[in-house]
Amino acid sequence: MNRSVRSKVGFGVVLFAATWLVAGTALAQTASAGGGDILRIRKMAPVPNTKTPVFRTATASQASAKQPDWWRVLVEFETAPDWVDELEFTYYVYMKDQSNKGAEMMFRGAVTYVNVAKGRHYSDMFLHPSALARMGRVEQVAVVVKAKGAVVAMESTAQTPNWWDRFAPIDGVLLNRAQTPFAFVDYDLYEQIKPAAAAR
Repeated sequence: MNRSVRSKVGFGVVLFAATWLVAGTALAQTASAGGGDILRIRKMAPVPNTKTPVFRTATASQASAKQPDWWRVLVEFETAPDWVDELEFTYYVYMKDQSNKGAEMMFRGAVTYVNVAKGRHYSDMFLHPSALARMGRVEQVAVVVKAKGAVVAMESTAQTPNWWDRFAPIDGVLLNRAQTPFAFVDYDLYEQIKPAAAAR
């Protein structure tokens, strides 16, 4: 192959690589912008040592006076459209099981909100006191938000991207607000949770 042909081939490869890089960057920016047009996470913060709420009833309580500690993560977010039909929040919590020689555990919990109006909102997820007492402290937490199946926002306490993909998720341990005694605390501050589909 002569020098002229080699130069043309080399130029073509460089041009293709540059075009691919620019296109990939543009697609990433477009995806990011699309997500920002729907939702923006303002803050995500763990809320440890959250006490079980106490409700006064007309009948005498048989429960202990002790209020155990829950673990909770709170996400503050904003939506831009007038209405969003559904928003799915999937939470990932990484812990080292202190009852099993520090075995790595990654819990996953999802909650879907419906009829979300434009403005500022809150989402949260809980760990039961028994799980917290057994496992120990939370090491990392992340949340991924989807609208119509597409990721529109995510936040994590760790710098490693998508660290939750390294683990087999364990479902059924993280609890959404409706599954806890906090369901009626600050009720109007939170969006309607979509009920789980009935088993057939």
